[in-house]
Amino acid sequence: MKKFVILLLLLLTAAGSGCHTLPKEKTAAPPGTVPETWDDKADKAVSAMSARQKIGQLLMIGVSGSHLDEETRVMLKEYPFGNVILFDRNLKNPDQVRTLNQELKKTMKNTSGGLQPFVAIDQEGGYVRRMKNYLPAMPSARALGQTSPEQTKQWAVKTGGSLRNLGFTLNFAPVVDLNSAKNRSYGSTPQQVVPYAKAAIDGYSSVGLSTCLKHFPGIGKVQTDPHDDGDVVTLTREELNQEDGRPFRELISQTHPEYTYVMVSNVTFPQLDARQPACLSAAVMNTLLRGTYHYEGIILTDDMEMGAMAKHYAFSEMGVRAVESGADIVLVCHDYDHMKEVFDGLLSAYESGKIDKARVDEAVHRVVRTKLFLAEKEAGSF
Repeated sequence: MKKFVILLLLLLTAAGSGCHTLPKEKTAAPPGTVPETWDDKADKAVSAMSARQKIGQLLMIGVSGSHLDEETRVMLKEYPFGNVILFDRNLKNPDQVRTLNQELKKTMKNTSGGLQPFVAIDQEGGYVRRMKNYLPAMPSARALGQTSPEQTKQWAVKTGGSLRNLGFTLNFAPVVDLNSAKNRSYGSTPQQVVPYAKAAIDGYSSVGLSTCLKHFPGIGKVQTDPHDDGDVVTLTREELNQEDGRPFRELISQTHPEYTYVMVSNVTFPQLDARQPACLSAAVMNTLLRGTYHYEGIILTDDMEMGAMAKHYAFSEMGVRAVESGADIVLVCHDYDHMKEVFDGLLSAYESGKIDKARVDEAVHRVVRTKLFLAEKEAGSF
């Protein structure tokens, strides 16, 4: 009898523990079906786009005023630009900005095959800060670099939340250059910059705002402001990997390419490419950024209307050369005629075969895939 009781207890114990360890039965997928990947979804969307819509996804433009006037509406109807950036000239008060962003999203979505635009802003803090009377007075990167990463994250959460509330989806921050002018850098060494930049990215990401590392491969050593004219940085590849390029390399490995992008500078690095600035260089964007640093996300140029570019290159050729060399989105931020010239130059090159169609489609695919991913995440679909 005693043996029977012990045996019964053992059987009951085994049965009870098994209830917690047996896996739940999974519903089998329908026979012959394969889950649709993000690349599949992007392929489907891109294949339905016209040539004009494809080119539009490769551009980010600015608009002229605080509302969509007739000139802007006509241009956006004729040119299906896929992305937009706003400046202080566009930003009067919170209600006006929300309305403008809603109208831009609706208008650009309608011409772009249903894709929402990236709506961007430069809100670094300190010297580069928009809507100073309304948005949080975020300190400069240099000032934050003397506090703590946690305080930097808190400022990013506060600032990012305000930007999201206004309808922005992308902030062109943080600057990860070393010792940049006007206190735009967190510090002068990679060891100082990386933890603070990562904290800022985490803060912005926590409120659903995409970010951008800039200005690759690092412009802290320039003597001439690229807004005025071009400049040359004579770092060797090894020096670049250990110094100015290191924050990019480390942060790329610590962030998600669907949320954090890279802006390439319009400065020339002759040890990498002696012929042209970084934003037109395959050696910089493909060999270094994609090949050596293993970056898989969206590559953007800096504004092509800066003196470093506008004084030396035709707008009809800038976009072609940038995309051909590895850029996915080209910024043209101020003059409508320049925006149209870049668009028309890219479209002509695409249709004539002057630029490799596969390269254009690759860039469009990357932009579209990212937008579809972000749209579903925001909708709570996964």
